[in-house]
Order: sequence, then structure tokens, then C-alpha cells
Amino acid sequence: MGSGVSGAGCGVRGGCVSRWFATRATFEHVSDASVPRVTVSLPGGRTTSGRLSGRRRDADGRWWYEVVIAVPAAAVRPVDGEDYSKVPTERDPGKEWVLQPLPFDRPGKRALVLHKVGCRAAKGRLEAVDSDMAAVFIKEKWATACEGCEPVPKRSRRG
Repeated sequence: MGSGVSGAGCGVRGGCVSRWFATRATFEHVSDASVPRVTVSLPGGRTTSGRLSGRRRDADGRWWYEVVIAVPAAAVRPVDGEDYSKVPTERDPGKEWVLQPLPFDRPGKRALVLHKVGCRAAKGRLEAVDSDMAAVFIKEKWATACEGCEPVPKRSRRG
């Protein structure tokens, strides 16, 4: 959802129009749980999910929806003369933890070891996990914490 790009939805009889609504469709606004999710039909029969940020009815009785969707940057071209310096930009923090499978359980050590991303002791086939999942693996004793990097994952407020 982070792009903040908003498009007016497809009318019953009309086509799709894209517009930038900097004053109405901020990331904070559309990521709010009160902004309902919608499914948007794209050219070629594909669909994507979005958030309905507004709607209006034109003089002919057609409905137009302002929908915020996230698309890969490669699908978007800047328009000459537009100022993009004030567009909210964020970075996905990525996963902070990896699970390393071991060949077998040992006394006091499970068959999974939790490491911080980048730990030198983490080798082999690693599975990236988020903080919530990492915290559950440690709490339930499904994995042991690496003795080198000593990871201490905390559950998010969602969990």
C-alpha cells in the first residue's frame, strides 16, 4: 500500500483513470483498518487488491471510485514536469531473524536454531522469519537461540 498513488476506479460504463490525490490518499489514511479493501480489475483480466479511499457519482449517474493500489515500480512511469520530492517513501524493514535446521535434536538443543540475520554461525539452508514467528519459536521451545548472536525477538503489538 505504500505508494500513495490513487486512481479513480472503473465506472459501470466508463474506463479507468489514474490520478494523484496527495491531499486525500496518504499512506496513513489508506492503511487504516476503517478504509475498506476492494478488488480492482486490471487490463488483461488480472486483478489486484486495493483500498477504497473515496467515491463520487457523476452527473450521468456513474460511480467513480478512488482506489489506492500498490504496483511494482517497473509498472509506473514518472510524468515530465511533476514534482515527486514530497511523495511519502518507506522501506520494508525485511526479516530480522533466520531459522537454521540442524540434522537432529540434541540434549538441550532443538533441531532449529534462531539467529539474527547476518550471524556468522548461521549456515546452510536458512528460513527468514518475522519477529512474531521468531518469538513463538523461542517461547514454544521449537527452536533454541544461537549462543553467538543471542537473538531476543519480541512480539509486535499485533500478536
